[in-house]
Amino acid sequence: MATISILYDNRAQKELRPGWGFSAWVSMGDESVLFDTGADKLVFEQNARALGCNLSTLGALVLSHEHCDHIGAVSAVTRKGLRLYVPAALARRFAGQRRSGVQVIAVRRSEQICPGVKSTGQFGRKIREQALLVDGAEGPVLITGCAHAGIATVADLATRLAQRPLALIVGGFHLYRRDDAEVRYVAEQLLRLGVVRIAPCHCTGDGATAILRDAYGERFVEVPAGSQLRV
Repeated sequence: MATISILYDNRAQKELRPGWGFSAWVSMGDESVLFDTGADKLVFEQNARALGCNLSTLGALVLSHEHCDHIGAVSAVTRKGLRLYVPAALARRFAGQRRSGVQVIAVRRSEQICPGVKSTGQFGRKIREQALLVDGAEGPVLITGCAHAGIATVADLATRLAQRPLALIVGGFHLYRRDDAEVRYVAEQLLRLGVVRIAPCHCTGDGATAILRDAYGERFVEVPAGSQLRV
Protein backbone atom coordinates (compact mmCIF):
# COMPACT_ATOMS: atom_id res chain seq x y z
CA MET A 1 0.00 0.00 0.00
CA ALA A 2 1.18 3.52 -0.83
CA THR A 3 0.41 6.88 0.76
CA ILE A 4 0.10 10.00 -1.42
CA SER A 5 0.44 13.30 0.44
CA ILE A 6 -0.53 16.49 -1.39
CA LEU A 7 2.12 19.05 -0.46
CA TYR A 8 1.16 21.89 -2.77
CA ASP A 9 -2.10 22.98 -4.35
CA ASN A 10 -4.19 26.10 -5.00
CA ARG A 11 -6.33 25.14 -1.98
CA ALA A 12 -5.07 23.97 1.39
CA GLN A 13 -6.31 22.61 4.68
CA LYS A 14 -6.12 25.08 7.57
CA GLU A 15 -2.68 24.10 8.85
CA LEU A 16 -1.07 24.35 5.39
CA ARG A 17 -0.49 27.19 2.95
CA PRO A 18 -2.06 27.29 -0.55
CA GLY A 19 -0.23 28.29 -3.72
CA TRP A 20 -0.71 27.99 -7.46
CA GLY A 21 1.10 24.78 -8.37
CA PHE A 22 1.26 21.12 -7.49
CA SER A 23 3.41 18.67 -5.55
CA ALA A 24 2.79 15.18 -4.20
CA TRP A 25 4.87 13.00 -1.89
CA VAL A 26 4.54 9.26 -2.51
CA SER A 27 5.53 6.87 0.28
CA MET A 28 5.90 3.29 -0.88
CA GLY A 29 7.26 1.08 1.89
CA ASP A 30 10.73 2.40 2.78
CA GLU A 31 10.94 4.48 -0.42
CA SER A 32 9.73 8.06 -0.94
CA VAL A 33 9.28 9.80 -4.29
CA LEU A 34 8.48 13.48 -4.74
CA PHE A 35 6.45 14.45 -7.79
CA ASP A 36 6.90 18.16 -8.62
CA THR A 37 7.68 20.85 -6.04
CA GLY A 38 5.13 23.62 -6.56
CA ALA A 39 6.23 27.21 -7.18
CA ASP A 40 7.26 28.75 -3.87
CA LYS A 41 10.07 27.24 -1.79
CA LEU A 42 8.83 28.64 1.53
CA VAL A 43 5.29 27.34 1.00
CA PHE A 44 6.62 23.97 -0.13
CA GLU A 45 8.96 23.57 2.86
CA GLN A 46 6.34 24.65 5.40
CA ASN A 47 3.78 22.20 3.99
CA ALA A 48 6.32 19.38 3.91
CA ARG A 49 7.11 19.95 7.61
CA ALA A 50 3.41 20.06 8.48
CA LEU A 51 2.87 16.68 6.83
CA GLY A 52 5.99 15.10 8.32
CA CYS A 53 7.77 14.68 4.98
CA ASN A 54 11.52 14.65 5.67
CA LEU A 55 13.07 16.25 2.59
CA SER A 56 16.58 15.20 3.64
CA THR A 57 15.69 11.52 3.21
CA LEU A 58 14.23 11.91 -0.28
CA GLY A 59 15.77 9.57 -2.83
CA ALA A 60 13.98 10.56 -6.03
CA LEU A 61 12.38 13.67 -7.48
CA VAL A 62 10.23 13.41 -10.61
CA LEU A 63 9.38 16.61 -12.47
CA SER A 64 6.33 16.51 -14.70
CA HIS A 65 7.28 19.44 -16.94
CA GLU A 66 9.20 22.70 -16.95
CA HIS A 67 6.55 25.23 -15.86
CA CYS A 68 7.57 27.22 -12.79
CA ASP A 69 4.48 26.24 -10.76
CA HIS A 70 5.82 22.67 -10.81
CA ILE A 71 9.58 23.17 -10.49
CA GLY A 72 9.96 26.47 -8.62
CA ALA A 73 11.01 24.88 -5.31
CA VAL A 74 13.53 22.39 -6.73
CA SER A 75 16.33 23.95 -4.67
CA ALA A 76 14.57 22.79 -1.49
CA VAL A 77 15.46 19.17 -2.28
CA THR A 78 18.57 19.44 -4.48
CA ARG A 79 21.42 17.57 -2.81
CA LYS A 80 24.13 15.04 -3.53
CA GLY A 81 22.79 11.60 -4.32
CA LEU A 82 19.29 12.71 -5.33
CA ARG A 83 17.91 11.01 -8.44
CA LEU A 84 16.19 13.64 -10.59
CA TYR A 85 13.90 12.29 -13.34
CA VAL A 86 12.98 14.80 -16.05
CA PRO A 87 11.40 14.44 -19.50
CA ALA A 88 14.25 13.85 -21.96
CA ALA A 89 13.44 17.04 -23.86
CA LEU A 90 14.28 19.04 -20.70
CA ALA A 91 17.44 17.23 -19.62
CA ARG A 92 19.77 19.95 -20.90
CA ARG A 93 17.99 22.56 -18.78
CA PHE A 94 18.80 20.60 -15.62
CA ALA A 95 22.35 19.61 -16.55
CA GLY A 96 23.73 22.12 -14.04
CA GLN A 97 22.21 20.09 -11.20
CA ARG A 98 24.95 17.53 -11.72
CA ARG A 99 27.45 19.94 -10.18
CA SER A 100 25.59 19.44 -6.90
CA GLY A 101 25.97 15.68 -7.16
CA VAL A 102 22.44 15.18 -8.43
CA GLN A 103 21.92 12.27 -10.81
CA VAL A 104 19.88 13.68 -13.70
CA ILE A 105 17.95 10.97 -15.54
CA ALA A 106 16.43 11.83 -18.92
CA VAL A 107 13.15 9.92 -19.27
CA ARG A 108 11.95 8.92 -22.72
CA ARG A 109 9.96 5.76 -22.13
CA SER A 110 8.24 4.30 -19.09
CA GLU A 111 10.88 3.90 -16.40
CA GLN A 112 10.92 2.41 -12.91
CA ILE A 113 11.54 5.01 -10.18
CA CYS A 114 11.36 2.58 -7.26
CA PRO A 115 9.44 -0.64 -6.60
CA GLY A 116 5.77 0.12 -7.22
CA VAL A 117 6.33 3.56 -8.78
CA LYS A 118 7.20 4.31 -12.40
CA SER A 119 7.09 7.13 -14.91
CA THR A 120 4.70 6.96 -17.82
CA GLY A 121 7.54 8.13 -20.03
CA GLN A 122 7.65 11.37 -21.96
CA PHE A 123 4.51 12.46 -23.81
CA GLY A 124 3.08 15.56 -25.45
CA ARG A 125 4.12 17.66 -28.41
CA LYS A 126 4.22 21.36 -27.56
CA ILE A 127 4.76 20.70 -23.86
CA ARG A 128 6.83 17.63 -23.02
CA GLU A 129 5.60 16.02 -19.85
CA GLN A 130 5.57 12.85 -17.76
CA ALA A 131 3.25 11.46 -15.10
CA LEU A 132 3.56 8.82 -12.37
CA LEU A 133 1.97 5.39 -12.08
CA VAL A 134 1.74 3.96 -8.57
CA ASP A 135 0.81 0.36 -7.73
CA GLY A 136 -2.15 0.77 -5.39
CA ALA A 137 -3.84 -1.93 -3.36
CA GLU A 138 -7.00 -1.58 -5.46
CA GLY A 139 -5.30 -0.94 -8.79
CA PRO A 140 -2.99 1.50 -10.56
CA VAL A 141 -3.00 5.16 -9.52
CA LEU A 142 -2.08 7.92 -11.97
CA ILE A 143 -0.58 11.19 -10.66
CA THR A 144 -0.51 14.06 -13.14
CA GLY A 145 1.11 17.48 -13.03
CA CYS A 146 -1.02 19.31 -15.57
CA ALA A 147 -1.83 16.77 -18.31
CA HIS A 148 -1.39 19.40 -21.02
CA ALA A 149 -1.78 16.65 -23.62
CA GLY A 150 -5.33 16.06 -22.36
CA ILE A 151 -6.27 14.17 -19.20
CA ALA A 152 -8.18 11.51 -21.15
CA THR A 153 -5.17 11.01 -23.45
CA VAL A 154 -2.85 10.62 -20.47
CA ALA A 155 -5.30 8.30 -18.73
CA ASP A 156 -5.48 6.14 -21.85
CA LEU A 157 -1.67 5.96 -22.01
CA ALA A 158 -1.47 5.00 -18.34
CA THR A 159 -4.23 2.40 -18.70
CA ARG A 160 -2.36 0.75 -21.54
CA LEU A 161 0.90 0.78 -19.55
CA ALA A 162 -0.81 -0.70 -16.49
CA GLN A 163 -2.80 -3.14 -18.65
CA ARG A 164 -5.86 -2.56 -16.47
CA PRO A 165 -8.26 0.30 -15.60
CA LEU A 166 -7.01 3.02 -13.27
CA ALA A 167 -8.24 2.93 -9.68
CA LEU A 168 -7.60 6.66 -9.21
CA ILE A 169 -6.31 9.76 -11.00
CA VAL A 170 -5.02 12.60 -8.82
CA GLY A 171 -3.50 15.92 -9.88
CA GLY A 172 -4.01 18.69 -12.39
CA PHE A 173 -6.47 17.99 -15.22
CA HIS A 174 -5.85 21.34 -17.01
CA LEU A 175 -9.49 22.00 -17.84
CA TYR A 176 -9.86 25.54 -16.51
CA ARG A 177 -10.07 27.04 -20.01
CA ARG A 178 -12.44 24.43 -21.42
CA ASP A 179 -16.17 25.00 -21.89
CA ASP A 180 -18.76 22.87 -20.11
CA ALA A 181 -19.45 20.64 -23.11
CA GLU A 182 -15.77 19.78 -23.46
CA VAL A 183 -15.48 18.96 -19.78
CA ARG A 184 -18.54 16.73 -19.88
CA TYR A 185 -16.99 14.89 -22.83
CA VAL A 186 -13.76 14.42 -20.87
CA ALA A 187 -15.77 12.97 -17.96
CA GLU A 188 -17.44 10.54 -20.38
CA GLN A 189 -14.03 9.49 -21.72
CA LEU A 190 -12.67 8.82 -18.24
CA LEU A 191 -15.73 6.78 -17.32
CA ARG A 192 -15.44 4.86 -20.59
CA LEU A 193 -11.80 4.04 -19.76
CA GLY A 194 -13.02 2.56 -16.48
CA VAL A 195 -11.33 5.10 -14.19
CA VAL A 196 -12.81 4.27 -10.80
CA ARG A 197 -12.12 7.48 -8.82
CA ILE A 198 -10.81 10.94 -9.63
CA ALA A 199 -9.17 13.60 -7.46
CA PRO A 200 -8.69 16.66 -9.71
CA CYS A 201 -6.98 19.76 -8.35
CA HIS A 202 -4.55 22.56 -9.28
CA CYS A 203 -5.27 23.61 -12.91
CA THR A 204 -8.58 21.76 -13.28
CA GLY A 205 -10.66 24.89 -12.66
CA ASP A 206 -13.70 25.43 -10.43
CA GLY A 207 -16.29 25.02 -13.18
CA ALA A 208 -14.70 21.87 -14.57
CA THR A 209 -14.29 20.47 -11.06
CA ALA A 210 -18.02 20.92 -10.42
CA ILE A 211 -18.89 19.04 -13.61
CA LEU A 212 -16.47 16.22 -12.79
CA ARG A 213 -17.88 16.00 -9.28
CA ASP A 214 -21.39 15.58 -10.68
CA ALA A 215 -20.19 12.92 -13.12
CA TYR A 216 -18.37 10.87 -10.46
CA GLY A 217 -20.57 11.45 -7.44
CA GLU A 218 -19.28 9.57 -4.39
CA ARG A 219 -16.22 8.50 -6.38
CA PHE A 220 -14.99 12.10 -6.54
CA VAL A 221 -12.18 12.87 -4.03
CA GLU A 222 -11.29 16.31 -2.67
CA VAL A 223 -7.52 16.82 -2.41
CA PRO A 224 -6.43 20.25 -1.18
CA ALA A 225 -2.86 20.50 0.11
CA GLY A 226 -2.68 18.51 3.32
CA SER A 227 -4.71 15.59 1.97
CA GLN A 228 -3.26 12.12 2.45
CA LEU A 229 -4.56 9.23 0.38
CA ARG A 230 -3.87 5.58 1.21
CA VAL A 231 -4.03 3.68 -2.06
